Order: sequence, then C-alpha cells, then structure tokens
Amino acid sequence: MKGYSFRGFTLIEMLIAVVIIGSVGTAIATAIGGVANQTFSLERKTVANWVASNHVTKIRITQRAESKALSEGKINTQVFMAQRQWEIETTTLATDHPWLRRLEVDVYEITKGERKGPYDHLTAFVGRY
Repeated sequence: MKGYSFRGFTLIEMLIAVVIIGSVGTAIATAIGGVANQTFSLERKTVANWVASNHVTKIRITQRAESKALSEGKINTQVFMAQRQWEIETTTLATDHPWLRRLEVDVYEITKGERKGPYDHLTAFVGRY
C-alpha cells in the first residue's frame, strides 16, 4: 500500500508559532502601557504648569489694584482645574529693590486627601505697580 503524505504543520511547529505570537503580543501590550503612563504624566505636568501660571497672573492682577508691595512669607491655596484638586505653595521673597518681590510657586496634586508632587515649579517676579 502506498504511504500517505500529509501536508501541514506539526504540533511542535504550531506551539512554537503560538509562543512567538504570545511573546510579541506581550511586548506590544507592555509598550502601550508605558506610553499611556507617559502620556498621563505629561498631561499632569502640563496642567500643573497652567495652574502655576494662572496663579502668578492672579497675583499680578491683584497687585495692580493695590499700592503696596507683596508681603514676604509662604501661602498655601487650593484650586480645582482639569477635574483635579491642586495645592499651590507660594513663597514670597524680598529682592534688592524694595518694590520687587520674587515668587517661588510649587504645584502639588491632591488625590484621596494626599499631597503628591511637586509637579511644577515656577519662579516669577512681581513689582509694586
């Protein structure tokens, strides 16, 4: 009787193909997860920078209405922006000129009652007028 000739893949070849496809799939999933984390981190830092810039702008607008220089010290304020709670730590320092103040602004994110960060640091100068 004539021998049968089978065409196709053996079980070993199929198992090797499944392992290769699984490894590639795992590598792709890990890379996508890393990109997602990186995107979230960049978005958080960008919003923190906006929070700091808005805070300094508010101080400058308020300062235009007043006729005295900012008092030195540290002030913490909280704001809500981009569906998140932020804490702004503002340190006001004197400079060589009596009408000019240096602002050091640090922005923290408040999640579940816990302060995380700082995610942004901004240095600005505010004059008396």
